[in-house]
Amino acid sequence: MEGGVILEVSLNKGGAFIKKCFNRDFCKQLGLEENQRIDGLEAAYFLSIKKACIGGRSGWDEALDFLEKLSVPLHLFIVYYDLRRRGRKVQRGLRDSTLLAEVPGKKKIEVLILREGEEVKPSFISNWSELAVSDSYTPVVAIVDKNGEVTYYESRIYSDLGGLSSL
Repeated sequence: MEGGVILEVSLNKGGAFIKKCFNRDFCKQLGLEENQRIDGLEAAYFLSIKKACIGGRSGWDEALDFLEKLSVPLHLFIVYYDLRRRGRKVQRGLRDSTLLAEVPGKKKIEVLILREGEEVKPSFISNWSELAVSDSYTPVVAIVDKNGEVTYYESRIYSDLGGLSSL
């Protein structure tokens, strides 16, 4: 086992699980227990930063293989990884291709994840934005380019036409 590995994860038809915890205090602090189900994105994140292993191995190759076996789109993981590296608490969103994140001491955001070049109707983004706001989230669109870089845009819908309504 590598020095920084704290978890061994496994994968079966039921999803991702914690097989073994090597640092009980750390696992307790994160609320993780052996034989507990763990979100595949979180398990892949731990694999990518070499805090988890599968079959005695860890790293990016294992994380990518893990995601492929779970049928998780790479662009979803790239945004998850980016937000976690920025210190955000992240979980899967309520809607397809979304994540929920908390900015410490500030606001909660819902992130809609799109790939560069993906065709999306403005009405789709508008409807999604309104739903996110109605659920008390700040709507943010993340666009993942072909190189895996992420750009974030706050998405707000404004209905006030600024004086045009009197026409």
